[in-house]
Amino acid sequence: MSPRAAAWVTLIAAAWNPTTPFAAPTPSTAAAPGAAAPLLPSDTIAALRRTHILVIGGSGRNGSAIVAVLESVGARPVALTRDPEQARAKRGAHQWLRGDVTEPASLDAAFKGIDVVIDAAATRDLEGPNGTEAVDREGVRNVVAAARRAGVKRILLITGMSVALPADNFPPPLQKAFAAKRESERILAGGGIPYVILRPTGIRDAPGGVFSVLLVDSAQYHPTPEELRMRPGPPGEAERPSLPPHGTIALQDLARVAAFTAVDPSAVNRAFVVTQTATPARDDWAVQLAAVPEGTGR
Repeated sequence: MSPRAAAWVTLIAAAWNPTTPFAAPTPSTAAAPGAAAPLLPSDTIAALRRTHILVIGGSGRNGSAIVAVLESVGARPVALTRDPEQARAKRGAHQWLRGDVTEPASLDAAFKGIDVVIDAAATRDLEGPNGTEAVDREGVRNVVAAARRAGVKRILLITGMSVALPADNFPPPLQKAFAAKRESERILAGGGIPYVILRPTGIRDAPGGVFSVLLVDSAQYHPTPEELRMRPGPPGEAERPSLPPHGTIALQDLARVAAFTAVDPSAVNRAFVVTQTATPARDDWAVQLAAVPEGTGR
């Protein structure tokens, strides 16, 4: 592999599962009376509180963010991880449970009594026993099979925008890895269980609730016209943080979208890009999802 290709491998693999810790929601972004940007709608919060949710990869970057958002609104998710003791030391006292998507036998007990599975598992390795084919493709196959046995009502999978829209200049190892992730989406969509597939753009370790979230069919993202039109907003905009880079999503906002789509009917059987814009707040996510055709992800 050329040095340039190796650099691509390192950068993209790190982007899938970096180790930057997630900061729990602050009072300014929590669902509090009078808050400018509520964490989630009240009906979503009520649904989350009565839903038994399992977060696979709960100690990872995306998974820990999702666990934090769920717990901040009063939900009680179970976080699946390969090493609960290490996860507890790294992420704190949550409801940890041992499990590994590459070990089917470890999933049956974990899925018992679960309504919704959020699969945020990720790997830095492109090949080998912990590579994308093992974790993403075959891991999702194992998750779907265990979910069917347990009677899980919905599976949410996090992949990435480049899975549906891979760049032609990606080196062969990355093309192969993205193909494995794309196949994982097809496995999930054809698994007979209601599903949701989130395809985030570049994920930034930044507070949520600052910029608007856009949920869009991948076929309509090249990038979206809204991203290309991003401009400063009304007076006072200059006092806020700078505009989000094109094609990015704040980690906490991705976690909010995951929590919302884990229970909202508007997301069922849809795969879509999750990105950020600088337009006025538009957390009308159910309306946005209505424009995404059902059955995407197959």
